Amino acid sequence: MLDLTQKYQINDRIILRKIDTKCWALNVENGNQYRLNEVSYLILDSFRDVATVEAMISVVAKEYLVDIELLIADCSSMIQTAIDKNILKEV
Repeated sequence: MLDLTQKYQINDRIILRKIDTKCWALNVENGNQYRLNEVSYLILDSFRDVATVEAMISVVAKEYLVDIELLIADCSSMIQTAIDKNILKEV
């Protein structure tokens, strides 16, 4: 289960970019590029500054009409992937 009080931040080596509907997370250290959809971009963008998962859920829920339980489950998977790829870090 996702800890809603856990704080995360975008890794210092990651730059988020969005052009129209195309979104990426770019690792400036090793050149890796990760293509994102708009929801994933919004999730990661919510962590530009240190933020809790709860705050991020609030941002995404305001933008999209979605069931909160489903959003939490999807965010849990997305956050774990971002951690595994060193896009997000726990703080």
